[in-house]
Amino acid sequence: MDAVWNTRYHTGIQLIDEQHKELFSTVNQLRRSVQAGGDREAIGLLLEGLLEASARHFTTEEAYMAEHGYPDLAQHVAEHVAMLTSLKELHTKFLESHHTLALMVPTFMEGWFKHHISDGDFGFVTFLKARGVV
Repeated sequence: MDAVWNTRYHTGIQLIDEQHKELFSTVNQLRRSVQAGGDREAIGLLLEGLLEASARHFTTEEAYMAEHGYPDLAQHVAEHVAMLTSLKELHTKFLESHHTLALMVPTFMEGWFKHHISDGDFGFVTFLKARGVV
């Protein structure tokens, strides 16, 4: 079942929302490829794309938070680092035993993104709204 973008994940920050949608889409492509028995190379490329898109998104969020003086930036960065570390570990394990692990990645990512957007990102959005930025 695909990870479904929902308006409850809408932050009101266009670039961040677009990147969130891209991440959901990549997770869905990965899930569909694995379920369809996609070849190892194609799945590996999707995993690498997910890593790159995640890192790019986190850089965007962190820059935006730093620019606006978000007081919980360090905690948010720590969450990003932990997620990227986990995703890199999953990618490494995928290279060792690809099929079983590839099935786990979309579920892991979907859960992490939903939690992170709902809890982590909305703390920042609330902060920006209080300052009249969003």
